[in-house]
Amino acid sequence: MPPTSSQPNVLLIRLSAIGDIVMASGLPSSIKTALPNAKVTWLVEQPYVGLVQHHPFVDEVISWPKNEWRALGKKRAYWSLVKSILAFRKQLRARGFTHAIDAQGLLKSAFLAFLSGAKNRIGFNSKEHSQRFLTNAIDKPISDQISSEYRFLSAHLGATSYALNIEMGEQATLQLRQTLQVMSVKGEYIVLAPFTTRPQKHWPIAHWKQLITLIRQHCSYPIVILGGPTDSCDAQSLTFDTSDVYSLAGHATLSESAVAVKQSRAFIGVDTGLTHMAVAYVLPTIALFGSTCPYTYTDNDNTHVLYKDLACAPCKRKPSCNGAFDCMALISPEAVFNTVKEYL
Repeated sequence: MPPTSSQPNVLLIRLSAIGDIVMASGLPSSIKTALPNAKVTWLVEQPYVGLVQHHPFVDEVISWPKNEWRALGKKRAYWSLVKSILAFRKQLRARGFTHAIDAQGLLKSAFLAFLSGAKNRIGFNSKEHSQRFLTNAIDKPISDQISSEYRFLSAHLGATSYALNIEMGEQATLQLRQTLQVMSVKGEYIVLAPFTTRPQKHWPIAHWKQLITLIRQHCSYPIVILGGPTDSCDAQSLTFDTSDVYSLAGHATLSESAVAVKQSRAFIGVDTGLTHMAVAYVLPTIALFGSTCPYTYTDNDNTHVLYKDLACAPCKRKPSCNGAFDCMALISPEAVFNTVKEYL
């Protein structure tokens, strides 16, 4: 049943990806501050449902059937696609949303806000002109603060504070505990997150191996390497002949990986969603940035961002170095170790 007409009923749209969902995780509490007694529903892609379904300020989660729509489009089954879109629109409008907040800032997300039928549709101006589907569009700010665009959106709504909030639930905690027991990982451990979606954001594998050697010479905490199934081979190569280095890449779900981050003693990672989680969990975090704009101001005093600020950086998705990726290679293993060792 939809809320009463006097109750704000908000559809929050942030469809993907891990890092952005983490950084947008402060919006539900901000919405409830700005719109007292609001019901908040988060619209997200299926692979990321686990990141938001246990959020303490999210009342309902809706999965956007992206893969179904894409498959129908590829098959040129356009009538079936239209019927699926209309069915999804009916599903959204049956909930009686009063507000739709597009925290993605893309044409597809603004279109979904429009589909919802909400009279108040708030979001960002974009190069895709997604604002045509919105009733209230704002420019994204330029800032080196973590979650700056979501904080700005939160303030625009009328909230006076912003706090990241990621919860995984008891099941993921139990599953991780069992996984660690099978791998004989005991006590406190250090987490490494070497992998992400773009090669220009990676730190050289040789640097990771040298860092692991330096850490192992300094302390005996187990080291846990996180990543997805496609990272499993590279992750396994980092275990080499050093004791107490374990790869969970491809062996842990996203929710389990998030719990692993939360329970770690210290965290080292590249610009990836798991690194942003470590910041959100207020862990000792060493974040390695190169091709992307780093945040240098967070709510976590134990966050240390290492960034070379070369003339070509940030290149984002258009590297000009012919694969050298000097911005990352010039961050030395010794510099990373000297930063993390105070927490070990």
